[in-house]
Amino acid sequence: MIVGFAGKLSKNYEKDGIELLKEAIDEALEMAGLNYADIDGIMANIGRGSFHGNKTYLNPPAQISEYFGIKPKIIDHVQYGGPSVLSMIYRAYKAIKTGDAETILCIQGGKISHLKDNHFQKTDIIDSPFDDYIKIYDQMSPISDYAMVTYRHSKLFGTTDEQRAEIAVMQRYNASFNPKALFRNPITVEDVLQSRIVSYPLHLLEIVYPIDGFHVFVVSKRSSKSALRNIDILAYGEAHWPNPPAEWDDIIYTPAIESAKRASFDLNRVDTFQLYDSFTITVMLQMEDIGLVEKGKVGQFVESHDLTFKGDVPINTGGGSLNTGQPAYMSGGVILEEALLQLNDMADGHQVKGTDVVFLNGIGWWSRKHSVTLVLGERK
Repeated sequence: MIVGFAGKLSKNYEKDGIELLKEAIDEALEMAGLNYADIDGIMANIGRGSFHGNKTYLNPPAQISEYFGIKPKIIDHVQYGGPSVLSMIYRAYKAIKTGDAETILCIQGGKISHLKDNHFQKTDIIDSPFDDYIKIYDQMSPISDYAMVTYRHSKLFGTTDEQRAEIAVMQRYNASFNPKALFRNPITVEDVLQSRIVSYPLHLLEIVYPIDGFHVFVVSKRSSKSALRNIDILAYGEAHWPNPPAEWDDIIYTPAIESAKRASFDLNRVDTFQLYDSFTITVMLQMEDIGLVEKGKVGQFVESHDLTFKGDVPINTGGGSLNTGQPAYMSGGVILEEALLQLNDMADGHQVKGTDVVFLNGIGWWSRKHSVTLVLGERK
């Protein structure tokens, strides 16, 4: 039922964000063989300062509908960070199957380049109602949080800087074959380790670069000119840990433990993994928490396996958002677009042969409080 998709990414988009969104919608609808009059549902997750100048829409699905002259039967504002778009796909499938709508746009992204020098901790956004009591030191949210997790993982399990760097190197190799990647030049482990420390022990080359961008996915039951495979949802699970990480059993775990368990899918059936990659440690934590490797042993796993699109465990085959850039601080659209490219044999230059099943996991919000697991493929 995913009949069209598009990702429009820009390091610094000069015009209003609404124009960038239109480019993405137009491209996705063209792939689907549909037009604006066919749309009767909108689901969205939008970053701040996304549309007219630096202004943000308060109710994005309704205001996007108004701008494009769409009269939706249903709207949904899904807002828990990067994995939100994965949930939108699931909700859109359900809404169409129950007859609530026929063609739904799932939108994620924003124009945030003006925020790069004025990050979240300097705005009116808070991570938790208890920020004033928990975050008593100056920090770079969310980099400092992930740095703390990285340091603890290293202390508990001996995970090394070199092992994390291998993630960055292998994803960069994948990106070198992806024309949509912002960073494509090859790098080495030494390059990663020599890049400057941003928040100890995280280096610059293991942290995403925020960019302007939108991803649009068209979910529809309407017959169209789309040549895409009839991809279905093979498994789904989500989990939300609203308490501050300091109240969790340990900060080295993520809600992916629960979302993957609820999805309950045999990993031996998976052809590629698309895992949220805001940082190298994010990928490693998910590899452990989805059950690909035992907790604490991911470093050795990375050293002993080829995670490139040519390897035995292909992960983030297009280079991930570490190399495409992270649209509006959210990577979900990046990994979902790559999953669909792989499933439709459209990943020119970095295609994993015979891809029939893709396992996606997204981690959301600044303190990793949300996780969505989505498995896509054709039902046999």
